[in-house]
Amino acid sequence: MESLLQYEELIPFIAYLFALVICGVALRKGDRPLRLAALVLIIGWILTPLVSLEGKTRLDYPVTIIDMSAAVIFVWISLRWRRLWCAVLAALMIIGVILPIICLVDRGIHKYNYYAANNIVANLQLVVLCVAIWLTVRARRRADEDAVHP
Repeated sequence: MESLLQYEELIPFIAYLFALVICGVALRKGDRPLRLAALVLIIGWILTPLVSLEGKTRLDYPVTIIDMSAAVIFVWISLRWRRLWCAVLAALMIIGVILPIICLVDRGIHKYNYYAANNIVANLQLVVLCVAIWLTVRARRRADEDAVHP
């Protein structure tokens, strides 16, 4: 039983490490909008545990404010640089903000269903970030191939 408990504590740690690796690759290989988006995600992940009320209320208002701010920044990035992946990232952030509100309104939702929905949204965000990295690297490679070399 203790090994199962240790395993459950290890999963979030591995998920954060995996997310930091993806954001690190985005910071290293990405263009300006991708680096900015990765930086916003990292700052949000750092601030969330610092300001979280940790279950004292059903809706964690400081975390909601951080997530909505990140969504607004992603909308700005997608409009400023015309990046579709960033608009999808903003939509996923907004869904992440709406999930606790839905759980607040409908008290019949089990907490594990809420956790599963949050994990799905977080994993989709990482997939979108991976696609953005791939698109940026591919665009840079194509630009280098089309460049005139003396």
